[in-house]
Amino acid sequence: MLMPSPIVVRSLLARYASLAGRDSATARQELEQVSYTLCVTTATTTIEDALAAAAIMAERELPTTRQEMRPAA
Repeated sequence: MLMPSPIVVRSLLARYASLAGRDSATARQELEQVSYTLCVTTATTTIEDALAAAAIMAERELPTTRQEMRPAA
């Protein structure tokens, strides 16, 4: 299974958090889009599950060397 980059996940979580407190038509539409993207990115079907999965994924560290980027043999 492909894993999304922690940078992408962190960005989605930040965007979700920034939109969650707003109450405008535009913000609600953007929140719906970010929620959908989080669900797709985390392979979940509810935003609650997506947020939980994304929090775990966001904690992963990025590879720092080319060796770490190679898949395990």
